[in-house]
Amino acid sequence: MERKIIPVEAHPIGEAAITPSGPVDRWPLDTPGGRFYAEWESQAPVTREGQLMFFFQFLDAGDRWKEFLADCPLDYIGNRGSGKLNVMGTALLSILCGHWRYAHINSVRGDTLNAGLLGMARIVSEDVVRTALKRMDEVQSLRWVQRHILASISPALSLPWILDIDTTVKCLYGHQEGAQRGYNPSKPGRPCHVYHSYFVANLRISLGVEVHPGKEHAAPHGIPGFWSMLEGLPRDRWPTFVRGDCGYGSEKIMHEFEARDLPYLLKLRHTSKVKALVRDLLRHSDGWQDCGEGWEAAEATIKLSGWTRERRVVVVREAPAIAPVDEHKRRRRDPFELRGSQGERLEDQSIAPWSGRIAVLITSLDKVAYPTHCMPKQYRDRGDAENNYDELKNQWGWCGYTTKKLTPSRIMANLIALFYNWWNLYVRFYDDAHHREAISSRPALMQGVARQVQSSGQRTVKVSLVHEKSQIITVLVGRTSRQMHQMKLITERWSGEEKWTLLLTRLLRRWLGGKWLPGLPAEANMLLSG
Repeated sequence: MERKIIPVEAHPIGEAAITPSGPVDRWPLDTPGGRFYAEWESQAPVTREGQLMFFFQFLDAGDRWKEFLADCPLDYIGNRGSGKLNVMGTALLSILCGHWRYAHINSVRGDTLNAGLLGMARIVSEDVVRTALKRMDEVQSLRWVQRHILASISPALSLPWILDIDTTVKCLYGHQEGAQRGYNPSKPGRPCHVYHSYFVANLRISLGVEVHPGKEHAAPHGIPGFWSMLEGLPRDRWPTFVRGDCGYGSEKIMHEFEARDLPYLLKLRHTSKVKALVRDLLRHSDGWQDCGEGWEAAEATIKLSGWTRERRVVVVREAPAIAPVDEHKRRRRDPFELRGSQGERLEDQSIAPWSGRIAVLITSLDKVAYPTHCMPKQYRDRGDAENNYDELKNQWGWCGYTTKKLTPSRIMANLIALFYNWWNLYVRFYDDAHHREAISSRPALMQGVARQVQSSGQRTVKVSLVHEKSQIITVLVGRTSRQMHQMKLITERWSGEEKWTLLLTRLLRRWLGGKWLPGLPAEANMLLSG
């Protein structure tokens, strides 16, 4: 029987041609660097934020993520619901990536690696997250987030600290609830929301935020939320004193501080009686004290009309040698100089010509512990709160995540504050002396191409860094990860609060001055000493 042999060509005809009949798994492409082969890989778990797994390890070491989800008020009925884990995990990934719109969530939906590291089944869509926030009860949800915001820093507040309180504006461009034309210095006439917020001074840690309609920009609108926040802390963890601008320097607010025995350092508006007091102090040059850095201060007491008592004030003036001038090299108008009925300047020979800036501070702090010469610096340090607003609004999404309803905006603003605190504390593993903003810490400690491989039942995540200082980053991250792994092994039987207190002691050791936070078990010594 004759056998048929199919001939095989010794030399195939070049590369396989790409036909439009269907997709090709692998194909050649020519580049200036030579010929390469391309193929799509849709099955392997990969991510662009490969270093986030170390941040998730940090959350697990302190039981933050588990406790955050345990009392989450988001519930679904039936088996078709997305689940609070998937919704909150999607919000966390979106906020960490620096998004400011719900539509940006679509850019992380293909991240199958980080979703698994958080224990999520999948990353949900933008509509699911937006709808989930709408269905959450406002009062219950805000209390839930506020409780976790305070818990993230509460153990460290047993030491003396200062609280900064201030407001900022979020511009709106649609027909949202609460979009009103209020005080908006950057874009006058633009509808906005007002954020009344509170921070731990010098730590860049948020203690919460109250979102109000645009017309409720005055300080009294945020005071009820301020006291509600403080009442969530034990009395021994209240601040040493509170700092605020001239919006809080009113009789009603100061009376509330004094009734609760909480010292304050505020600023007064330049009313007519305040100006008269400043003119009187300018006539006596012997009462001014040098405060350094080109500033002088003098102390007095004042009782304005409508006040119930006299209060201590500190007048701060800029040294004339460094007084500012305008663009035409002319002296700025002194707001305390005497003017006639027609606006003409009246000479007062008892007052020397003045061209510097003047501020009037009012305080209930003790004169012995806080003398006159140290008050200007205490108030100037409050300017760091503006850096908090700049970072939260431009790098963390406080200017975005807007919906037609006001409730989701309030919940999301507090979620951003909570995740912002977690990330800032985590970054202190690598630099405990300075605050690293997200614009620099994200590329260094979050970005990196990662791929998960599995062999013999063991899952391994391989990370490739493209950062300029990748060698330094790999050493620091590896050392920190091993330290957190050691903490996890030793603190297995500890409570969540004890684990988090240990982490805070490690992260804030420079701020604590070497002190240990109370409430740690005895075996913590072997961890922190190592």
